[in-house]
Amino acid sequence: MIAGYIYAILAVFFWSFNVIVARYFAGVFSPWQISFYRWFFASVILIPFTFKEIIEKRSIIFKNWKIILSLSLTGIVFMNTFSYMAGKTISAVEMSLISVTGPIFIVILSRIFLGVKIRPLQVLGILLSFLGVIVIIMHGNILNLVNFKLKPGDFWMLMLALSFGVYSVIMTKRPKEISQICLLATTIYLGTIIILPLFLNDTITWNPLCKKWDLLSVGTLVYMGIFNSILAYLFWNIALSKIGSLKASVIYYLTPIFSSIEAFFILHEEIYKNQLYGGLLVLLGIFITNKYSVVKNRNTGN
Repeated sequence: MIAGYIYAILAVFFWSFNVIVARYFAGVFSPWQISFYRWFFASVILIPFTFKEIIEKRSIIFKNWKIILSLSLTGIVFMNTFSYMAGKTISAVEMSLISVTGPIFIVILSRIFLGVKIRPLQVLGILLSFLGVIVIIMHGNILNLVNFKLKPGDFWMLMLALSFGVYSVIMTKRPKEISQICLLATTIYLGTIIILPLFLNDTITWNPLCKKWDLLSVGTLVYMGIFNSILAYLFWNIALSKIGSLKASVIYYLTPIFSSIEAFFILHEEIYKNQLYGGLLVLLGIFITNKYSVVKNRNTGN
């Protein structure tokens, strides 16, 4: 149980840098270019460690192709690419605060697909988190609703949170005959292939890749390929198998804390009052929601 929480904390810490990278590369590479580079590096690193098992377990992989494709689309193709899209219009701090609504989607989707009951206090928690997101998006002034226009970045981060929820719930149905690293590698290989045509289109029409390379960019993408992609996903998947999706989602609360500190020191972004108050509402709502989820499902592993 303790090991499961440690793995979840490490995964969230590595993932917290994703919004920093999204802001750093905004206007340098397109979202699909960033995604392809990171997953391509991850694929190259994983091949020597997973190729043999993939060949041996190919019949099981093909048998479970729907689950693997779903994991690849939500976790590899969409989830992180949405953050790179969001990084063009909102700050890293705001991105991290909205993305932390992911556990709320885990609770809702667990109710729909896993039959986990939602208690009245969990509904209260969901409403508090929703209010927190509104405070962040409205910049702390409810009167802004009159002239409200949802920023593209706000929308993409909500889509990221939804993708995270779907991915985490689907992982509870993963084929047990395949090791964690083999399953991760399979989803990464498939996701990289799906992203490839979008990458090529952006490279041809948006900007030639040869104009933007420097040592820092290469180092950042290699870091993402190893820590943000392979280790973070592997640790999160292990955490899900050890403590379940709902318990692991509690650790996801640490994302805005890690990301805000990183954004302050690395990107020199300020933390505003509306972000602080909205973030506290989001965290309070998620705490209430998941506290009762954990109690209710203590005997189910979720």
